Amino acid sequence: MNFFLNKLSDKTLSFIAYLLMELIGHTCRIEFIYQDIVKKEKEKYRGVIYAFWHGRQFLLIFSHRFRNICIMTSFSRDGELQTNIIKKLGYRPVRGSHNKRGAIEGTLDMIKLAKEGNDIAFAVDGPKGPVYKAKEGVLFIAKKIGYPIIPITSSAKNKKIFDNWDKYLLPMPFSRCVVVHGNPIRIGEGDNLEAKAFELETELNRISQEADRLVDKM
Repeated sequence: MNFFLNKLSDKTLSFIAYLLMELIGHTCRIEFIYQDIVKKEKEKYRGVIYAFWHGRQFLLIFSHRFRNICIMTSFSRDGELQTNIIKKLGYRPVRGSHNKRGAIEGTLDMIKLAKEGNDIAFAVDGPKGPVYKAKEGVLFIAKKIGYPIIPITSSAKNKKIFDNWDKYLLPMPFSRCVVVHGNPIRIGEGDNLEAKAFELETELNRISQEADRLVDKM
């Protein structure tokens, strides 16, 4: 299977993945939980920063399509595939990487776009983990621009969870699903970023557990 996938071009793979996302997303029934949090924050700020776990992003990318959200992607092959997919869904990809130079360039681009009034989004444990450990880049940006961080997650009643580093959650077609928003996290001038990273991790884990409980009851 891996040999077959490696033989396909990136454009072909990304188109197949895009069609898969459209098929699954349009057949799923998605319920939004605590969505009013975003509206309230946008009444006070020009934009928000969405923060999510890498493995929970499938439904989030579909449910927030065509909102002109800026999202960080890496320079790896996986990042190239994701870039091609999210462009088709109306996102503005910003290329960055886990090496120092790429991270700095991507961060500066995100700050510029956020200051222009765009919402931005990060898989805060990506692109390669460790899983469920928030990197401080999103906190640095929030501190720089003054936007609140909105933790956000998803889950599905019928799903496949892959045995890879991020425990990627793939909803099955026609599944009942939820997208759950968490309590906003604000970064003040004197705040410790390590402590705020722990706060973000705790909130993301809390709402992910809540999302799983909600779909289990459906």
